[in-house]
Amino acid sequence: MPKFITVGFCFCLILYGSGRITPQAVSAETETARAEAASPETSASMESMMDAMREQLISQRRQIEKLQSALEKQQAELEKAMRIIEANNASLRASAEGPVSVTPPVPDAQAGEPRMDDVEILKGELEAVAGSAAEANERLGKIESDVAAYKKSNDAKVKQVGNFNFGGDIRVRYEPFIQEGAVTRNRERIRARFNMTGKLSDEISGGLSLATGSLDDPISTNQTLTGFFNRKNFGIDKAFVTYKPKALPFLKLEAGKFAYPWYRTPLTFDSDVNPEGFAETLSFDLPSSFFKNITLVGFQLPINETSSGHDSFVLGGQVQTQFRLSSRARLALYGAGININRADPIAVSVANGSLKPSLPNSNTYRYGASGAVVGYATKFAYLDTILKLEVDTHPRFPTTIQFNFVNNTRGSRERSAYWADVSFGRQKEVGDLQLGYSFVLIEKDAVIGAWNESDLRSSTNVRNHRVSLGYLFKGNFTGQFTAWIGRLNNPWDNVSLIPSGVRGKCAGGFSAACEDPYLKRLQFDVIYKF
Repeated sequence: MPKFITVGFCFCLILYGSGRITPQAVSAETETARAEAASPETSASMESMMDAMREQLISQRRQIEKLQSALEKQQAELEKAMRIIEANNASLRASAEGPVSVTPPVPDAQAGEPRMDDVEILKGELEAVAGSAAEANERLGKIESDVAAYKKSNDAKVKQVGNFNFGGDIRVRYEPFIQEGAVTRNRERIRARFNMTGKLSDEISGGLSLATGSLDDPISTNQTLTGFFNRKNFGIDKAFVTYKPKALPFLKLEAGKFAYPWYRTPLTFDSDVNPEGFAETLSFDLPSSFFKNITLVGFQLPINETSSGHDSFVLGGQVQTQFRLSSRARLALYGAGININRADPIAVSVANGSLKPSLPNSNTYRYGASGAVVGYATKFAYLDTILKLEVDTHPRFPTTIQFNFVNNTRGSRERSAYWADVSFGRQKEVGDLQLGYSFVLIEKDAVIGAWNESDLRSSTNVRNHRVSLGYLFKGNFTGQFTAWIGRLNNPWDNVSLIPSGVRGKCAGGFSAACEDPYLKRLQFDVIYKF
């Protein structure tokens, strides 16, 4: 049998005689796989079926590689024959005027030289198998997409029951405190939050959130692992109703205990505080390519209701503006006025222990004739201004710069506060890294210390640095490190907060030797979101 017929026959037997990789077999198997992916089976069985498909494709690719090798050999032999023909043609042209008759040697098929029709047949067979493999690859990709959509749908159904959605997070923290003159403290803490939201209609929605934490500490949802294995508290963190009328799409009304309707930093209110009362928001998107949005927010928040006197409120409003500086830069400006109307009951509650913020008081108290605390030495009305700049410096490392200035317009002394921070990176996809730095300076009576950031060295009269690093291991699993390094801004204003081991230098009033050593508060967090 001629050489090229033998080669072609052998590879045809491999492709079609075995019946393992015919286009019909691949088509049947992939159609079966698609039907199984569309049926309500478990994702585990789908994964098994896809593994089998992958093994089949690997086998097909090996057969294609063998065919390609054979085709290359056939083409090499064909080129050799063509060179012989070209040489004979040249000889014929050279002797065209002479009597010599030369018969060009024709490649002998019986001697093993290839014929053009056999090569074309082999090419066609190779293209058919390659086309079948491409079709199988395409169908396998469709199956994988169907499985991913099936998983996503199942996850959504697990989180949603009827008109309700569920979520939350759990954080475990190790936190050492290191400061000269004080015993090093090591603390382990947890935080757990559970959220439920739902829609009554297209206009009315609501939610309920539960969180750990001491019920008499408004600024922290952390629960220290102590108390001889006793149970930990769970309290209502949010409970609210929201109304967004279709006829007025720019309007939103909220009532209950809700998330902040205005933009702020921890300089004035800790992130774990959820205000309660009423809020109104008017938001207008603008057609300008530069000035993108203006939003007006108003809020009325009762903080102390009593039957024996006047109630206390937080009353305020904020103007929010959004600008697009370029395709990669956005600027936001916020201006708020916040009046704490009759704040003295806060001071009295902190002094008598019925209200226990995470940090001891550092504001200036006012005392009665008996020596008991009757309120604050100053009143509180904040002029709160914030600038926020976002720049897309890199797809996975955007830059955010923020500056917050607060002035207590009703204060008499030490009434200004500053918060500046910068962050690089994000936490959206697996492998995302985020770095941050903040500088904080708060004078003694700039803000009410019972409500602002709970991780500072002191709630007011403080100079603090914060360095943070976060890494997203998985879509719902984050590791984070934060270092808070700070000290009292004017130690002689709060001598009682200086560690006892070095407090003696502050005896007898003002002294240049009186200083507060830096407190290094380190936080190692593992956060799981669900």
